[in-house]
Amino acid sequence: MKILIAFLACTALPVLAAEGASEKFASGYALANAKDCFECHALGRTEVGPSFRAVARRYRFDPQARERLPYVIRGGSVGHWGERFVMWPQPRLSDADVNELVDWVLSQ
Repeated sequence: MKILIAFLACTALPVLAAEGASEKFASGYALANAKDCFECHALGRTEVGPSFRAVARRYRFDPQARERLPYVIRGGSVGHWGERFVMWPQPRLSDADVNELVDWVLSQ
């Protein structure tokens, strides 16, 4: 009986985690879309700005990224991705929106 319970737990937990991750992705995607992030960025390819996946790869293991990226989003940036890319400042975003966007981008 214990083996059956352990088996069911091992098979059900990844499914539940995937559902939570899917909802979190959808929420972050909707926020990025609502805040017009897709005007310059895309998920997997470079548009006007770098892809969200490229940003995630660059900053995923940077321990200060979650603290630094809100300043980049709010204040804009020049030169982080070469001189071609200039990110316009987004000062009107709330703290909650900026933090959700940073978490979402880094999860890509």
